Amino acid sequence: MNEIQPVKIHSAKYRIENIVISVSFHSEINLEKIAANYQDADFNLNKFPGLCIRITKPKCTLLLFKNGKMIITGLKNSSEAPLVVKRVSEKLAHVGIELDTKPEFKIVNLVVSLNFQHRINLDDASLSLNHSIYEPEVFPGLIFRNLTPITCVFLIFSSGKVVLTGLKQEDDIIPAIKLLGAQLKKKGILD
Repeated sequence: MNEIQPVKIHSAKYRIENIVISVSFHSEINLEKIAANYQDADFNLNKFPGLCIRITKPKCTLLLFKNGKMIITGLKNSSEAPLVVKRVSEKLAHVGIELDTKPEFKIVNLVVSLNFQHRINLDDASLSLNHSIYEPEVFPGLIFRNLTPITCVFLIFSSGKVVLTGLKQEDDIIPAIKLLGAQLKKKGILD
């Protein structure tokens, strides 16, 4: 498996930490049968309405639901999702569970870490950035909700490290980072 290398944008380096993908198989799934025959499945309806399966290659967690939906979390590359679904489908076929061979995939959330490699004054940033919240007694970072043109949330820390979340397309990562960098630069918060 290829490791995703950090990518540098101006003075910021970023890396995808987690991709959450929704998969629809378009038919109901017999979770009880899977739990009874699939050794790695974690199933307890009293605690959670789905079945949890952990996979090691590529490392991720699957949540299967009776309504034919599945959530994949933990991937670092969305192109691995079809491979994950194929492997799970093959294992489930061995226990008599047939899944749709052409399921529908949709990215639900991307979590990206980035580092501007420059300290950020969060008090100044909170005054300059609209739709931001900074309450250091509650949370050590500034929460900045960007609404247009890309809807996302940035958790900004004084060290210059940032967590970007809420994106639904990998193509929006670089524009979102550039947008934040430009706003911080324009306000004189980032050199």
